[in-house]
Amino acid sequence: MKKIITLIACLLLPSVVLRSVLRLLGHKIGKRSKIGFSLIRVRSLCLGDDVKIGHLNLILNTKIELSNNARIGYLNILKGPFALQLLTRAAIGNKNYITRGAIGLTYGESILKLGELTKVTTGHHLDVTQSILFGDFSILAGIRSQMWTHGYYHAETGKDRIRIDGKIKIGNNVYIGSGCIFNPGVSVNNAVHVGGGSTISKNLIAPGMYVGQTLRFIDNNLEKITNKLNKVEDPGLIEQVYTKKENGSS
Repeated sequence: MKKIITLIACLLLPSVVLRSVLRLLGHKIGKRSKIGFSLIRVRSLCLGDDVKIGHLNLILNTKIELSNNARIGYLNILKGPFALQLLTRAAIGNKNYITRGAIGLTYGESILKLGELTKVTTGHHLDVTQSILFGDFSILAGIRSQMWTHGYYHAETGKDRIRIDGKIKIGNNVYIGSGCIFNPGVSVNNAVHVGGGSTISKNLIAPGMYVGQTLRFIDNNLEKITNKLNKVEDPGLIEQVYTKKENGSS
């Protein structure tokens, strides 16, 4: 019931009234925070001072925590069982599509975290099957980048396939240009610049500029692939899921 009342209040009430209503519902709302006319259904809403959420957003998550002066623009879709955390002055721009599948397709907890003054700009697609963690002073710039925290390997013949999940970790002072694609389980260390149109399929460790890679062959034998992964043992999952092994390089 609390989530439904929150949704209706955020859709219909102006901010000057909405702040008081949300506080009565048990949400933590800071001074001068403003929420536009949006569909917001969450279990827990925690807004610092001077937070702004724009109009016409669809936000259906477990928990939202926005620190002082954090921003969410307009026409964003944030949908699925994941938490959202924006630190001081962090921002999500406009028309982004950020989703996670239902529990059963996914498992455990997941979070999208943006560090201080970090920004996701416009028209990006983020898959939060597993967590996506940005450090401070970083930017997912331009438009139409994709971050995928799950993917599939198929057997060479027949119906067998497995899913491979992996968190994406972005360090401090990282710049990511337009149209980049991130594969599951990659880490980008501090002070890295990624050129537009790049595909990131391995960890980027040394500071500096990285640009698109050449096409290369990868052995697709399912048995060889699974030997390099950790199997997820969760009785609630409806398919075989593996995670990439941590290598400690992030």
